[in-house]
Amino acid sequence: MTPRATTSLRALACAAALTPALAAQLPAPYVPPQNPQSPAKIVLGKALFWDEQLSSDDTVACGTCHLPEFGGSDGRPVGGLHPGADNVFGTADDVHGSAGVVKSAPNGNFAFSSLFGVSRQATGRTSQSTLGAAHHAELFWDGRASTQFVDPETGATVIPIGGALESQAVGPILNPVEMGRPGRTWQDVRNKLQTATPLRLASNLPPDVVAALQQNPTYPALFTAAFGDATISAARIGMALASYQRTLNPDDTPWDRYMAGQSSAMTPAEKTGWQLFQNQGRCAACHWAPLFSDDLFHNLGLRFVAEDIGRGQFTPYVEDQGAFKTPSLRNAGLRPRLFHNGQSPGLGDPAQWTDPNSSLLVYWNGSGVDPSNLDPFMLPLNQLGVTQAEVALIQDFVRTALTDQRAALRLPPFDHPDLRSAIVAPPRVFGAALAGTAEPRLLDSAPTFPGNADYRLGLAAGSATTALVAWGFQSIEPNAFVGALPWHLHVAGWNLFSLTGAPGRPGLATWRLPLPADPALATVPLYFQMFALDGVAPGGIASSRGYEFFVR
Repeated sequence: MTPRATTSLRALACAAALTPALAAQLPAPYVPPQNPQSPAKIVLGKALFWDEQLSSDDTVACGTCHLPEFGGSDGRPVGGLHPGADNVFGTADDVHGSAGVVKSAPNGNFAFSSLFGVSRQATGRTSQSTLGAAHHAELFWDGRASTQFVDPETGATVIPIGGALESQAVGPILNPVEMGRPGRTWQDVRNKLQTATPLRLASNLPPDVVAALQQNPTYPALFTAAFGDATISAARIGMALASYQRTLNPDDTPWDRYMAGQSSAMTPAEKTGWQLFQNQGRCAACHWAPLFSDDLFHNLGLRFVAEDIGRGQFTPYVEDQGAFKTPSLRNAGLRPRLFHNGQSPGLGDPAQWTDPNSSLLVYWNGSGVDPSNLDPFMLPLNQLGVTQAEVALIQDFVRTALTDQRAALRLPPFDHPDLRSAIVAPPRVFGAALAGTAEPRLLDSAPTFPGNADYRLGLAAGSATTALVAWGFQSIEPNAFVGALPWHLHVAGWNLFSLTGAPGRPGLATWRLPLPADPALATVPLYFQMFALDGVAPGGIASSRGYEFFVR
C-alpha cells in the first residue's frame, strides 16, 4: 500500500470517527467532549460570527463571506477578484475569492498592497461553505485546519480529535487579508471585545440573540454565561464559533425527506438525476451520501498545478500536488461560484453550457486545462455514454434536491442579523476628477457610525507628497470649475497633509477623525474633496471627485 493510500485511509478513519455510519439522512454532527454544546455558547458564537467588530477595521465578519442564503459561501457580486499566481488581473488564472480588508500598517494607517493597491484585498481561493462543515475531519480547501485543535496562544492541544471547526475558526481573525492587520495579536482582539457592544453595527437581530443580549449585554458577560467566567481567549473564541457552526446542519432537503420514505419529496426529474448521480455519472465516487463528500482531496485538472499546489503544500505525495478537498454538494445550488478558485458559474447559470471552466463541461470533458496530475477518479463523462442532457439532470438534482430551503430563506438555524456593510450604502461619489500621475481618491472603507473613535479617512494620490482636503456641508452639483479644477463643495474648512509612499507607488496619508456619538449626525451630509500637488496635472494640481458622507 502506498504512503498516500495509507494517509487516505487514516483520513477516512478519522471521518468515520466523527460521523455515524452512513445513513439515509444527514445525521447530527459529532461534538467533541472537550467542547460540549450549550445554548449560551452557541449564541455567543452566533454573535461573534456575525459581528463585523471582530475584524480590525469593523468591516468584515465571519458571516460576510459565509452567508447561508448563498450556500454558506460569499454572495457579494463584486470585489473579490484575486490576480492568481501570475499577479496580473485579467488573465486566465484569476481567482474569484472573497473581499477582505484594505491593507493597513500595524498602527492602523492605510497602506499600499502590491497586489491590490489601496482597494480591498481578496483571498486566493473561494470561500468554502460553513453549512454542514462540522461533518468534515479537516477544513479549508487544503485541509490545513486539522482535526486536532491547538490553542493558538498557548500551544496546548485543546481537542485531540474532532476540532477542525475550532482550528478553522481562529484562522481568519488575525489574517491581514481577511479580517486583521499586520501584527494583530489575540491581545488586540481581546482588548477590543472587552469594550465593544456586541453586534453594535448589525441590525435585524434574531430573537435568540436579542434575548441573550438582554440578559448579557457585553462580551465579558456573554463569555461568563458560556464558559463560567469572563476570560476572553483565542481558544474560547474558536470553541464558541465552532459551537454555533455545528448548529448549521442542512439536513432538511428534498433528498433527506425522500430517503426518509416521502416518495413525493423529489420530483420525477430529481429522481432521475439521483439515479444518474449514483450510476452513470459516477458522482458518488467522490460525493458520498449523506454528506455528498468523501472528505478527501482530488486534482481535477482545473488549473496548472504550479499555480496552486493545494494539499501538496502539506504532504510529500506527488498525487496531492494540485489536489483540493471535495466539497459537500449540499446547498451547492445556492452558491454563485464553484470549485476552489471559483472558476465555474453557479449550477443554474446558462453559462454552464458555454463556459469551458464550468462544472458541467469540466466533468463532461474529464478535466480542466491541466490533466498532468489528474486524479484517477476523474474520467470524462463524454466517453462513458453519458449525454450532456443527463449531466444537466444530475446538476439539477444537486441544485434543487440537495438545497435546504431554510438556508435559502434565512430561517432557523440559518437566521442571522443584517450586516452593516450589506445594508448601509457606501459614501456617494460624484462629479469629475482631474487626474495627474493618477486620480486622487479618498479611502472610505472604515464605517462612519456614530461614536467610531477609530474612524480613519485615507488619502491616495499618484506620486504626490502634499495634499489638501476641503470639507463642508453643501455640495455643488453639477460641479463648478476654478480654472481647470473641478469644484464640488462649499468649503467650510481645509486640512493639509503630507503624503508618503515608495517610488512608483501612490502617496498615502491617514486622517484620524473620531466621530461623535450623536445620532443627529445621520441627517447632516458631509462633503469632502481632495487636492494634491502633482506636476503631471494641468496647473500642477490634481483633484478627486466629490464624496458625500453620512454618519450612520
